[in-house]
Amino acid sequence: MKIKGRGILVLCLLLFGGYAIYDYFQDQKKEEKNMEQARLLTVNFEQVDSFEIQKGNQKTRLKRTVDGWELVEPLQDLADNSVAEDFVKNVVPERVIEVAKEGEGIDWAVYGLDKPLGTITFKTTAGAQNVFEISEKKNFEDNVFARRDQEAKVLVLNSVWQNRVNKTALDFRDRRFLRHKIASVDELKLKNAKGAWDLKRIDGQWTVVGKKEFKLDQNKVREILTAISDAKAAEIFDSKAKLPNLKNLFTLELMISDKKWTAEVGQASDLLIYAKVSEPAFQLKMEAGALDKFIKMTLEDLKEQPPKMKEEETQAMTAEKKDQK
Repeated sequence: MKIKGRGILVLCLLLFGGYAIYDYFQDQKKEEKNMEQARLLTVNFEQVDSFEIQKGNQKTRLKRTVDGWELVEPLQDLADNSVAEDFVKNVVPERVIEVAKEGEGIDWAVYGLDKPLGTITFKTTAGAQNVFEISEKKNFEDNVFARRDQEAKVLVLNSVWQNRVNKTALDFRDRRFLRHKIASVDELKLKNAKGAWDLKRIDGQWTVVGKKEFKLDQNKVREILTAISDAKAAEIFDSKAKLPNLKNLFTLELMISDKKWTAEVGQASDLLIYAKVSEPAFQLKMEAGALDKFIKMTLEDLKEQPPKMKEEETQAMTAEKKDQK
């Protein structure tokens, strides 16, 4: 009887365990289903090769190429790869906060989706796409209403989507002062109100042309090259655009893989700084402070300084001089 009782107990435990495992997997499937339904970007992120923002009559479209992202509309130019890539990547982890309304007969005007603020479209190499219509209206929690792919659903999304719709071509455009690899620069010439000088890289070391005895601090030279590489424009104009009258500040000439790149930098009466650069031939309104260090830079600023003597050595030399007296 005891054996039979134990058998029944074991059977009950097995059944209970089986139900527990079944419930666990059911809950897991339900959770995965909910996660899938909450996923905002339904196309394969890794295959997204273009996106566009439409706001009124303004369309901004970018496309990924083998060399990186390019701006296609409203003009053709290189895009800032990190900005374009982040624009797509940042959508991937986002989820639908909630569904405000679902089904037929939705009054889209209530949610501002009859005339949305704008649309954002992501397209893949396989031809799939997600189209997001973004409302100008928000709910009481400051989240924005949206519609995806003409679904009969009013989605509630993070308000950052309104910022995305408001982005323009300039936000994605490559605004670098120098659109070349700074590591390829072999010669640098600068002329400003303080004078003119010419630096050349020979066997990996920067030297002053015509002044071999002048020792350059290699780290300081690398710092100015980094400053050139990091400098960005606030606005970009074509070479034929008319700029305000400028007071000349400095000219910069670089030799990059046997090709010459030049920049003429000046200041307008409102103190804004503009630059006319070659290859590509653009005129730039620079970001504040982007090129300030080159206005009054001298060769002495790049001179290698003798190492500072340690305090013990200074005291010893002072004591030695006293003994000699």
